Amino acid sequence: MASEKRGNVRAPTHARLLAARYRLIERIDEGGAGEVWRARDEKLDRDVAIKLLGSDADDAFRARFADEARRAAAVVHPNVVTVFDEGRDGADAFMVMELVPGKTLREIVAERGPLPAHEVARLIRQVAGALDAAHAAGVVHCDVKPANVIVDPQGIAKLTDFGIARAARDRDQQELLGTARYIAPERVEGGPVTARTDVYGLGLVAYELLTGRPAFDGGTSEELVRERLVGPPPSLRFARVGIDDRLDAIVGRALATAPDRRYASAGAFARALSEVADRDTDPTSSLAIAGLRAPRGWMLPRFEGSVAILAVLAILFALFLFFSSFPRGGQPTGTATAAPTAVGAQTPNVVGKKLGDAIGTLQAAGFARVAWDVGQGQGVACAVVSQDPAAGTTIARGATATLYYVAGKDCTKKGD
Repeated sequence: MASEKRGNVRAPTHARLLAARYRLIERIDEGGAGEVWRARDEKLDRDVAIKLLGSDADDAFRARFADEARRAAAVVHPNVVTVFDEGRDGADAFMVMELVPGKTLREIVAERGPLPAHEVARLIRQVAGALDAAHAAGVVHCDVKPANVIVDPQGIAKLTDFGIARAARDRDQQELLGTARYIAPERVEGGPVTARTDVYGLGLVAYELLTGRPAFDGGTSEELVRERLVGPPPSLRFARVGIDDRLDAIVGRALATAPDRRYASAGAFARALSEVADRDTDPTSSLAIAGLRAPRGWMLPRFEGSVAILAVLAILFALFLFFSSFPRGGQPTGTATAAPTAVGAQTPNVVGKKLGDAIGTLQAAGFARVAWDVGQGQGVACAVVSQDPAAGTTIARGATATLYYVAGKDCTKKGD
């Protein structure tokens, strides 16, 4: 709620002054809970974010608003948006917070799609640190989701919006507040709220960062709630081709329906995720230019130590046997498995084809390497939505093609 990046509405020339101290400058967000403004603290001469509750809010909402400020202020951590002050100005209640320039995780995923696993692990570690600090202070956030995490230009993630947070000891208030897409099963069933409730929310955030889409995507709130109460936790493998099975198991545990089957703390989940994700040294998982993840392509497996030496020796021995089978001075009797690039060969159009078929078509046309990644767009699962280079482009010797497709299961398998 303290992000400074949306389409803004400037305050009038004679901007309003709250509590004779905070000068409203421009509105940076608005919603059902009121508005968020960039403001100037004229006493301390610094920019701040003001969460302003409208005068039409009832007394119960005002009490919850003030409670949010107190509980958020009790959580002191580098990855939590700091609350400086709260008060009233006439009929309006307000909260003064740290102003964080940047974008929410929701916006980042909308722009970039799935993120590399090691980058997801780094973000999850930061949010987990914030949650563990909140839990140590006796506060459960209850609304962990991508829209409530802001990432500044230096890559620092900050958790915000404790609007429906509650003290861990408060179990008499069982209102179902928050976004249906991110509510934990025990909150739907009226069970106790614990640190594992926030572990579930953090698992949903990790799922969305890794796949580029929410774990639950029902058309109505009722469908969204029902989806998480029946059947197993959503699988990463159904949303992103080639995901590591270990990552799928780790996120699946965080999303277990029964709280006692989840990780005991946000930090424990983050550490498990990092142990797998940080081992990935594949260069295709590095940050990509223009905010896109580098596409995953056909790559040789990586080996280490003595295994690599044995592999090299085996390859050399196989090559020796292969070439020694030819008569001296003669020519190989077999045909090449990959067609050479003909002079002036044109790139075929594979948009609309199944990914596996499209890969084969481009390889047959003469491309030395074909890479692929989940693209932006809708359509039949595994269908190619765009290609680079475009159809009709002359194929250069040793060229690489990149395909973008609609996410689905077993997309690299060729059609029947």
